[in-house]
Amino acid sequence: IGAILYCSVYTRPDVAYATGMLCRAMSKPTPALYAAGLQVVAYLGIHKQVGLRYEPDQVPLSGMTDSDWAVKHSTTGWMYKYNSAAISWSSKKQNSVALSSCEAEIMAASEAAKEALYLNRFLEEFDLRSPDPLPLGSDNQGAVDLAYNPEHHQRTKHIERRHFFIREAVERLEIRVPFVRTADNLADF
Repeated sequence: IGAILYCSVYTRPDVAYATGMLCRAMSKPTPALYAAGLQVVAYLGIHKQVGLRYEPDQVPLSGMTDSDWAVKHSTTGWMYKYNSAAISWSSKKQNSVALSSCEAEIMAASEAAKEALYLNRFLEEFDLRSPDPLPLGSDNQGAVDLAYNPEHHQRTKHIERRHFFIREAVERLEIRVPFVRTADNLADF
């Protein structure tokens, strides 16, 4: 699992979700976990040609975010591209239980927004930051609407305030949250 984790962190964002799920079960290893780990290793062996490519381009920084609401604690995933190459990505378990897919997505978007602001500041040091708000795509229309709507509604009043960090970044015009189809969402694991 350590070798797979190394690949996931440094060169293969395509196995980040599978690696995260394997790491969650490391405290109680089973033969099924071992077999799943071997499947990831086999996938890496079969798809050796897949990896990160960095080529000069003029595409500004952009990101995508997604969440998996299928388990008790959802999984947050996000990925940022600069000049058409992945430069930052993450897949991790959310700290609290989401009561809806929309809540899980807004939690994921808020985590991704923190990375967006960091990357914007980093690019600003090199005079490479775009003056436009950074696009952070989401495939959940409810989360997109929540990012722009400053009012609390009956169905969102239980969501912790810290998960609306994305909304504050949108209000400050640092980020915009366009809707992307699930098939086009590169953060969809």
